[in-house]
Amino acid sequence: MIDTKNHDIAVHILELMDTACEASLELLALYTGGELKSAQTLLIGLQNVVQAVASAQESLLPQLEHACTREMLENIEQTLKDIEDLHQKGRAERVAMKMEFQLFPFLRQLKESFYFWGMIYPDQKAMDRYYQEEFAAHYRNFYVSENDVPTFQLSVVVAAYNHLETTKRCISQLLKETDFKALDAELILIDHGSADGTLEYFENLGIGKVIHFKHNARMSVFTILSQLCQGKYFAFVSNDILVTRNWAQILLDCLSSDEKIIAAVPATPHIANLQMLHVPTDDPDQFIEWANTHNHSNPMLWDDRARLMPPLGMYRTAAVSQIGFADSYFYSMEFWDDDFSFRARRAGYRQVVCGDVACYHFGSVTGKEAQQKENTLEYGRELFKSKCGVDPWGNGFCYDYHMVQLVMKVIPAKGEISLLALDCGMGDTPMQIRNEICRQRQICQTYQLTSQEMYLPDLAPHSTQAFFCSSLEAGVRKNFDGRMFHCAVLGRDIGTYEDYPQLLEAVSKRLGFGGCFVFSCDNPFFVLNIHGMMQFNIPGQNGRMAFVAPESVSKEAEKYFSQVQPIAVEQAVDGLDQFAKTHWGDGELRATAVQRIKIKKYYFVCRK
Repeated sequence: MIDTKNHDIAVHILELMDTACEASLELLALYTGGELKSAQTLLIGLQNVVQAVASAQESLLPQLEHACTREMLENIEQTLKDIEDLHQKGRAERVAMKMEFQLFPFLRQLKESFYFWGMIYPDQKAMDRYYQEEFAAHYRNFYVSENDVPTFQLSVVVAAYNHLETTKRCISQLLKETDFKALDAELILIDHGSADGTLEYFENLGIGKVIHFKHNARMSVFTILSQLCQGKYFAFVSNDILVTRNWAQILLDCLSSDEKIIAAVPATPHIANLQMLHVPTDDPDQFIEWANTHNHSNPMLWDDRARLMPPLGMYRTAAVSQIGFADSYFYSMEFWDDDFSFRARRAGYRQVVCGDVACYHFGSVTGKEAQQKENTLEYGRELFKSKCGVDPWGNGFCYDYHMVQLVMKVIPAKGEISLLALDCGMGDTPMQIRNEICRQRQICQTYQLTSQEMYLPDLAPHSTQAFFCSSLEAGVRKNFDGRMFHCAVLGRDIGTYEDYPQLLEAVSKRLGFGGCFVFSCDNPFFVLNIHGMMQFNIPGQNGRMAFVAPESVSKEAEKYFSQVQPIAVEQAVDGLDQFAKTHWGDGELRATAVQRIKIKKYYFVCRK
């Protein structure tokens, strides 16, 4: 917390910022109303207020380390100069645009930065209250609400920070494949502090809204961009994306199909989170040619996901206003999208990967530099843990591909499916199982049980029923009103449960005839585990690993299931053969060792 003196300074700055925000709106009204002399006087007054804020903040700068207030103040000063210059040149429309869509949003963001970093952070109680009561309201979009008819159907926003040639290719492809008139769409271009001619390129395109940050202000670009949009939906397009035919219409089809869908993304290459299709090429031109034939709206290819990674994301504007878009707390510019997904998921909104549209992604052209130089990924991950109380890369953040495929081989081919999902963390695996079942035109009722209480809010909005019980085995026995299930899945390594034999028994009693239990067990003898222990490192989450022999698991499972099938999954590791030779020589023992140490984990399919 800041001391009393600095608290008083922060309060004074916020009063100045309130004055500046109100004055910027009055400035726009005076200018568009033709009262140019009064507007000029007010403009000078605004410049004085900004200078006063710049002076007053000096003693607060240690507290404002991550707030980018210096950069935003300079961005505002430059904006005021640009407004004067444009007025002198008689470019009235451009002046009004700068006042409404640059000056006011910049001032609004600066005020919020002073408020959060100067008055709220790092007091945990104050932060909890802020996120519960203020965050969404402070960042809401003023142009779109549930009851009003929006100016546009869609706002498309492209933000760029240097990499001009990549940006040019992105914009060229966007203009080629997007019929803005037919879509009733607007285009917004944001230069986020580039020094390579990006602004000049944007200005020469003749686009109505071109927003200019003189200095890169990190997260401010994301917190501001959702406030600039006048569309019922808005799409953020990274400058390393090449859109393809029908991209916008297909994503709009998805979003408009259900008011609970808050966000939709296309399939793209060079992205994590299993958001890409199997495609015949990685060449951008050939990819576009392929995608142009692939892209046809098909709801059967829409997959609900626990989180989205959005190099290109389309959002429902009014819904975003209900929960807030980007949080400037993620000053490293990593995991803000995970945080948005976290809030959307817990608010009950759906987030969808649209496999019926593919766009090309070059792969974090700008972000990769910061990841390498500043270790921003690790910073962002720690920030997420601190704010949200869970690891963004924790249990169930991305679905288990092998488990999903195994489940789809054993469930009944017809009828309604009852799925029991146990300790599936954030819930992406049962979501994907339900996606696959629905793709077969079947209904899936998902029941969830977790022994990790922090995940219950992630599961409850997206399940038929969801419960917490500290003992998974006890929870299986006492919940779900005696319902019998077609299939059960376990999201964590079964060896992490000391009572796993009792868990096997409990699950077997909740499966109907022919029902299956699918779970996994890490191989403690996997080569990387052995190598880690030789370096005095215990592998596994938080240095904890379940040393359970797969043979023991099979023996226990055979007590309760008529069929037990262990399936080994190998992982290629460079130097495995040499490692085995070094420790087991060239004989028969080495060959046996190789067969064992190349297996990363075992999956078990146990049939009742």
